[in-house]
Amino acid sequence: MKQYYNANTNEWYVEGTAITRIVDGGVFSGIPNVALLTSWGFEEWVEPTPTPAQQLKRAKAEKISSLLDYDNSDSVNSFSIGGMSMWLTREERTQIGESVSAYEAAGISQMTKYFNGTPYTFALVQWREMLNALIVYASEALNVTERHKANINALETIEAVEAYDYEQGYPQKLVFAIQ
Repeated sequence: MKQYYNANTNEWYVEGTAITRIVDGGVFSGIPNVALLTSWGFEEWVEPTPTPAQQLKRAKAEKISSLLDYDNSDSVNSFSIGGMSMWLTREERTQIGESVSAYEAAGISQMTKYFNGTPYTFALVQWREMLNALIVYASEALNVTERHKANINALETIEAVEAYDYEQGYPQKLVFAIQ
């Protein structure tokens, strides 16, 4: 759809929309044609061509958006227990850690948690080891993402931004065995 702008009145008009306007002692209500818009001082708005700096900034923003999508995907946010792929958010890791502490305080030596309908029972020491490994993994993955952001922002050409591979450098995914 075309847009029109009146620089004298700072008004915008989008082609095909109805407007009401006072004109020559009367009222126009409807969808104006181009000749009418022109007589009112409107000109077709043509989006200015972005400068090279603006194009580079846009390319970086798009690449970082793709990086963040990748960072939030199963490609980064997953581990497996006994072949079952899953992920625990920071809040879930905190909740499980609190549960482990409560079980320890109650003198209980193992705990069962359900993930996607499957029960997983481990000794509390194993739960702690897995949680600690997940926390380290998540922290290292975040460091990689932040490093990629900095690297992308430091690039000086659109070609370099487009060629940048942000999928590299992430830590090896964790695999926990069921014993």
